[in-house]
Order: sequence, then structure tokens, then C-alpha cells
Amino acid sequence: MLRKSLVSSFLALGLTFVPAIAAAGEGAECHQGQLSLQTLVDKHLKAVGGKERLKAAKSFQVTTVTRDGETVTTTTVQRARPNLVRYDMEKNGTRTSKVFDGQQGWMVEGSAAPQRLDKEKSATMAEYAAFDDALLDPKAQGVALKLDGVEQVNGAPAHRLVLTRGGNTEVRFIDQQSFLEVRRTSTGTHEGKAYNKTAFFSDYRDVDGIKLSHRVQWEADGKKGEKVIQSAHYDAPIEASVFKPAAPRS
Repeated sequence: MLRKSLVSSFLALGLTFVPAIAAAGEGAECHQGQLSLQTLVDKHLKAVGGKERLKAAKSFQVTTVTRDGETVTTTTVQRARPNLVRYDMEKNGTRTSKVFDGQQGWMVEGSAAPQRLDKEKSATMAEYAAFDDALLDPKAQGVALKLDGVEQVNGAPAHRLVLTRGGNTEVRFIDQQSFLEVRRTSTGTHEGKAYNKTAFFSDYRDVDGIKLSHRVQWEADGKKGEKVIQSAHYDAPIEASVFKPAAPRS
């Protein structure tokens, strides 16, 4: 797991309901051909950098440029374990910050005082504030997994890995050769409105021992956009004050 609405913003930085049948990490052996669900998850995590490296990371900082039609948004995201996150966004000359301090979500627009997010928006932000990807511990994050066959993505076969949490479903397409994610579709409901988004991942590069897609192209609600990473670092020190609600920095 950048906001025209809170969920839209997070989906930009990052299906039909399918009942889950198993969770990775619990000995799942749902075979698709010769590959089990657990084997797929393990191979994917290894391709990204390995479980040990992913779990050892303590902080993450990334700056991206997102193009949505004529709109260009520069976003800096800072994360720290276990669930601290800050987004600083500049769009059309306007600066906005969103912060989750571990318990409560906040938003700051321009030089205005920080405003508490309501219960639902704060809960959504808390979900995206989790430092680890759901595949590292799906049970702890309330996510169920299902391996659902193979589909062609960009002319190459990819495994369909379905993640379900509540009424929201995400399908990750894992390339059969590289075991990196090449496509993701997300569907669900937020604030009474259905959303449906597709993202394509490319330009993977090593960042401090972890593979990151530096280019994400997405489609949602008949619109298309692109996000490109400008800089990214793991484990660089982040001051605790960053995760306190405050006005955007210059």
C-alpha cells in the first residue's frame, strides 16, 4: 500500500468478491499445476528481496511524481515501523499533508491547523500505514489468499494471487519467470461508492536490497495515470517529529 478521496490517493501511490480458501504462512497447499499457494508467495517474496530483508527494514522514504491527465502531483512518503506514515503532496501549487501517528489520522492543507480525520478515513489510513506488505503475515492483517490460475499479462503468463479483506478484493499478477508483480486489480467499496482500479508495474530496480517498481501505470474510472519514483531509500533515519501532525514543510 496516494486523495480526491482518501482511498483514491492511496490507490494511486500503489475484482469481484472471491471467497478465500487459505492463508499463506499456514501450510497452504492449494496446488495450481505443480505450484502451491505457499510456494508462489515464497518465490515472490524471495524475488523482491527475501523475507529476512523485508522484515529487517525499519523505515522507508520515497518521492514520486504522479501524472493524472493534466495534473502533476509530487508526493513524498515517509514510513516507519510499526505503523507510522506521512504523505506530503504538492499539486497545482497546493500543499497537503496526511499523517498517521500510530493511532489517529490527520490532514493539513496549506498553512491551516491539522484536522483529525473522521473514524472511517482514519481507519483507512491505519490500514495503509502497516509497514509490512500483507503477504509477509496475511493472517495478522486480516487478509485471506487464494491462487486462481494463470493469465497472460503483456504477452507472458502470470499467476493470479487473490487477496481478500472484508468486502475488498485485490488480484496480484505474479510473472511466472521473474516472480515479480506485473499487474494488480483492486475492487471494493469506500464511503458507499464502488471503486475499480488496475495498475501495471515495470522498471524494477534494487533499492537497498529490495526490488521496487519505479514505474506504475494505472487505470480507474475511465481515466489513466502514471507514477514514477524519483528517489527511494530504506533505513535512513527519520525524526519522530515527522509523524506528528504539522503543516507541510517547504
